[in-house]
Amino acid sequence: MAGVTSKEQILHEYLSGRLQRLMFFRLLFVTVLLGSSILVQFKDRESLITPPLLVLYGLIATVYILTFFFIVLLKRFGPSLRFAYVQIGLDTLFVTFLIYVTGSIGSVFSFLYLVVIVYASILLYKKGSLIMATLCSMQYGMMIGLEYYGILKPFNTMGSLSIQGYEESYVLYKIIMTVVACFLVAFLSSLLAQQTLRTEKELEAKQKDIEQLEAVNASIVHSMDSGLLTLTASGMITTFNRAAETITGFGRQEVLGRPLSYVFSDEVQDVALSDASLKQKPYRYDVEFKKKDGTAGYLGFSMSALKEPHGKPIGKLLIFQDLTALKAMEEHVKRVEKLAAIGEMAAGIAHEIKNPLASMSGSTQLLKKEVNATPMAKKLMDIVLRETDRLNTLANDFLLFARPGSNKIEPVELSSAIADTLELFRKDGICDNRITVAQDLAPDVWTEMDPNHTRQILWNLLLNAAQAIDGIGSIWVSSKSADDMVQVTVKDDGCGMSEETINKIFDPFYTTRAHGIGLGLAIVYRLLESYDGRLDVESRQEQGSTFTLYIKRIDPPCLLS
Repeated sequence: MAGVTSKEQILHEYLSGRLQRLMFFRLLFVTVLLGSSILVQFKDRESLITPPLLVLYGLIATVYILTFFFIVLLKRFGPSLRFAYVQIGLDTLFVTFLIYVTGSIGSVFSFLYLVVIVYASILLYKKGSLIMATLCSMQYGMMIGLEYYGILKPFNTMGSLSIQGYEESYVLYKIIMTVVACFLVAFLSSLLAQQTLRTEKELEAKQKDIEQLEAVNASIVHSMDSGLLTLTASGMITTFNRAAETITGFGRQEVLGRPLSYVFSDEVQDVALSDASLKQKPYRYDVEFKKKDGTAGYLGFSMSALKEPHGKPIGKLLIFQDLTALKAMEEHVKRVEKLAAIGEMAAGIAHEIKNPLASMSGSTQLLKKEVNATPMAKKLMDIVLRETDRLNTLANDFLLFARPGSNKIEPVELSSAIADTLELFRKDGICDNRITVAQDLAPDVWTEMDPNHTRQILWNLLLNAAQAIDGIGSIWVSSKSADDMVQVTVKDDGCGMSEETINKIFDPFYTTRAHGIGLGLAIVYRLLESYDGRLDVESRQEQGSTFTLYIKRIDPPCLLS
């Protein structure tokens, strides 16, 4: 049904346009005829109201009235083939009458039959043109025959020979030649009209194919996950797909017609505009870049030449991906592998240390109970016990870092667990009334982990934040649900960190403090990793740091049961 509707609409538009042009040229012709007649009369006669001229004026007026009537019908009922047949059929009668009043067999307007047949073939094709050729032939033959045999009186014989003055053979020859000319023009013009129509249809089909191909190409380009842009030979951007907008932060209209350096760094521009780079394989490059908002990232792009069918270069094609997440994942894998190796070594060392420490601690405690021990000896033994405890704590940290697994995994309501830890932290000596701790915790948010690990993770992050604050400062702790994860944020207004420090803070034994051992954040990282969690950090020097941890969220235990 949609196809039929489309065909009817095309036919409607086709007929409407051509019928309007037909009416326009009809009016133009009769206007020229009227003007030329008046000019001739001015030149040859004094009066403009002689009977022949009055008939001609009446004929022209009739054409004007009929054309106006046709326009009204066309506006009200729309175009149709029947309407076209009626108009052109009336045009044949108009031409016949014009020939009759302008000298019949000697009229100079006989060629108008051919004009009518030609535009009939344009509007009505072969069938219509043959019908009009038949009408013209019949009307002309009947008019000449009736005049020749005296049944129809000549309209005006002044200045011209009466039709009875011609030989019968000439009259018959004139009729035959007119009929042959009408049908010959009908065949030729209809053939040309059909060829034109066929050509138009082929062009329309090809145009539709081109439009569909362009639509498919545009859909492919804009549906790609990778960014795509094309450059002219002078380096100006001509194509910029949606993925490119997402990756760079620039809008398509914003970059079209601009150089590549407007979007990417000079390094990318130099590579893209270098002809030497196209001769190297593979054409793949990884570079750092900044988005429109200043966010740093990592870009991987490949490049190839755009060529015309005969091989002439016309520009370049760049396909690129945002590798920032991939690079972060690679760094994460490297860090995990490194931590695993160090963890195994630390576990072995911790086990070797703990056994002698236990013996030393026990022996020292027995010696301290001896009644003969001098005060100095007791003081020295207290030092030994204190340092033994410190070494034992360090060994336990080694073991926690190396093997963070736990058999005490259970549902934990985070807002309560975090609130309890914050209460203990506020009373710790490191706060000492100089650090304000604020909290914004989402209620009834649950996860599943060892409660001791929950406290250890949060305590280490709070301790790290407090140590970063020199003097009076603040720490903000918040939690919220994020899809199937829980997001906990610990933010401080301390000294912040450099990019180099951020890349190393999760490495074991890395510390920026004089008396630190560098295991706090490494333990946090390892513990979260054991629960398939993640820890992100954002920091700028003198602007503080923000640590954001993500752990799996579960439904409340009452719902689970």
